Amino acid sequence: MTEKSKKIQSLSIFAETDIGKERKTNEDSVASLILTAKSFKKSFDCGILVVADGMGGHDFGEVASGIASKKFIEDTIQNILFFSEKNEKIDFSKILLHSIKAANKEVWKLSKYQTKQIGTTLVGAVIVDNNVFIVNVGDSRAYLVIPQKSIKQITKDHSVVQEMIDANVITKEQAKIHPRRNIITKALGLSEEITPDIFEVEINNQTLLLCSDGLHGMINEDEIVKTVNGSIYNSVEDLIMLANKHGGHDNISVALARI
Repeated sequence: MTEKSKKIQSLSIFAETDIGKERKTNEDSVASLILTAKSFKKSFDCGILVVADGMGGHDFGEVASGIASKKFIEDTIQNILFFSEKNEKIDFSKILLHSIKAANKEVWKLSKYQTKQIGTTLVGAVIVDNNVFIVNVGDSRAYLVIPQKSIKQITKDHSVVQEMIDANVITKEQAKIHPRRNIITKALGLSEEITPDIFEVEINNQTLLLCSDGLHGMINEDEIVKTVNGSIYNSVEDLIMLANKHGGHDNISVALARI
């Protein structure tokens, strides 16, 4: 077995989206892939994942999330390969910042000619060795999960209820049932420029989870910890099934990665 094949086998990623039980259309989009690149002539494999949750009603939310996720993936691949071909050090945080801004501009082009506000959340990640680089706008989330043991939320929602939590007006438990829990304060496509959050964390015996609020709004963190077990493919299916079992009030999108 070659070293390259070992690396490919050690990184597993999978993403899936489901319409849920109540919506007539699926306004979420997901994508995931493994890319082989190099830095300073050293080859490596990196995983790229994205979850986007569109808004705007009818077909507009679906279009917005689709445009954003597609542009994010394309721009991320293009820039990783650009630096790879030059054998330069790759700044993944900078690449993610560029990619999400490029995605925002694509959605903004669509949005500014419409009478109704169109936009999408986006959480994206690149995994390289034991490092995870994450970017997000909106209330789609990234978690690190140790199956059957613990879970840690990495991203912070750009939402009205999160601002209320930060101001000690409500608790996290109260936020789950607050009437304004679905109102976000940032999204791609609402303005020509966007300021995302960027994170860099280490991953050790953990599973990276990206998801829309159709998942984290329907099942609690303890249920996620218990469900993310075994293969990531089964875990994705089981998480979606559980969210639907709890009502499936929204579209459900899940992306998992494990080294």
